[in-house]
Amino acid sequence: MADQIRAPHVLIIGSGIVGLLIAQGLKKQNISFEIFESEPSATTYRPREWGMSVQWGLPMLKDLLPGELFDRIHTAAVDPNFDPPDPSFVPAFNGATGELLKNIPLPRMYRMPRRGFRTFCAQGINVQYGKALKSIIYDDEKSGVTAVFEDGSHATGTLLIGADGAQSRVRISILGEKGQPSSVPYSAVNLHVCYNDAEKARFVRQAHPIIQEVPDPDDPATWLFQLQTTWKKKEGEEDEVGSLANLKAKAATFGEPFRSANLWIPEGTKVHVNKMSYWIPIPWDTRGGRVLLAGDAGHPMTFQRGQGLNHGIADARSIVLKYKDAVDGKTTFEEASIAYRDELVDRAGDEVRSSLENTEMLHDWERVASSPIMQRGGHARDSNK
Repeated sequence: MADQIRAPHVLIIGSGIVGLLIAQGLKKQNISFEIFESEPSATTYRPREWGMSVQWGLPMLKDLLPGELFDRIHTAAVDPNFDPPDPSFVPAFNGATGELLKNIPLPRMYRMPRRGFRTFCAQGINVQYGKALKSIIYDDEKSGVTAVFEDGSHATGTLLIGADGAQSRVRISILGEKGQPSSVPYSAVNLHVCYNDAEKARFVRQAHPIIQEVPDPDDPATWLFQLQTTWKKKEGEEDEVGSLANLKAKAATFGEPFRSANLWIPEGTKVHVNKMSYWIPIPWDTRGGRVLLAGDAGHPMTFQRGQGLNHGIADARSIVLKYKDAVDGKTTFEEASIAYRDELVDRAGDEVRSSLENTEMLHDWERVASSPIMQRGGHARDSNK
């Protein structure tokens, strides 16, 4: 098998946003790669949609995307017509009264729809679909790694990157039980809502920052919003909000505009309960520089600080630049991989812990004022700004 490896060739498992950004960065550096996705096609529809904030990770995208894509990244935002200020902010409200608690400072921020930004990042990238990972094989000479897929096919390269999400098969393959994410006693509903009513949409948007999509800026009836409700589960009970009726009953106690934003959800809207989990990254055996983790595969975290995508962008940039140094002979592939792994464990490990702390505090009013999101906003820690 080692004789088949003539030049650096990267296998990327997972074509989510982070996997695609790694592919774009490798393509920009003229490094050979293949990217594989378990979903059957590019048009596979996931009913749960959400938005993500690109903040301190924004300038890093310049090292990953081709110039013509980076220059029009605003077109992938939830509202391409909105020019975000620098610095930006997100208002935090008391949901019971509607009182503004604080405008939380953020670096200049673009709000991206998951599906739309994924499509944007996929431009010019050939994704191989229907490729669910079955196993990973490392050759004895420490020069090659092979991904074996459930359809019986396989691919061999010099590096395999697991960018396959929070339930990463690559992570479990590397670490076994130590790679299993931990659950938290909190749940959330995440809805993608269009009111089909211009007056209602204007009312909700005046204070609710989480616009999800603006098909027509001149027709508020077309605007879509992301609505999230999270709660701490009671001991011994299952998720308490599993239907639209239950959600509206809970929302009846909210202050405006959150009360109406939820009570106006059209009947028949499906409510999905999301169970949150996390995994604090630990050093893993890179098998001589042949296997790495990135994005949610490397650091799944709770979402209340909104930093998962920014760290995923940082992962992608770090992998591409360090691997390029190895290709150029400035370091070995093993040294580059270990340097990336250790940086991820330190940087993203700190964020996973901060996000978990923030989730816990935001469900305890006495601790809200001291939570990381209220104290630090969306900024990375000082050493990573």
